[in-house]
Amino acid sequence: MLETMIVTSNNQPVIGGVRGEAIVVSTPLDAIVRLENSPRIATVVLAGSFGKNHELASFLGAFYPSVRVRCDA
Repeated sequence: MLETMIVTSNNQPVIGGVRGEAIVVSTPLDAIVRLENSPRIATVVLAGSFGKNHELASFLGAFYPSVRVRCDA
């Protein structure tokens, strides 16, 4: 089963209550570690303060081309 990972700061709510169905991390470094160690992650959602970080989205898209990256600003 493919997984979704949400990158959001601890003080930001997660959209749609998906915490139970997704991996949630609070820093870009945590996201990279998870991507390196879990080939099952298919989608990364940048939420909260990270949702506007297009440089992070571009980086993740370039280094992990098999992963779909979404910005939810």
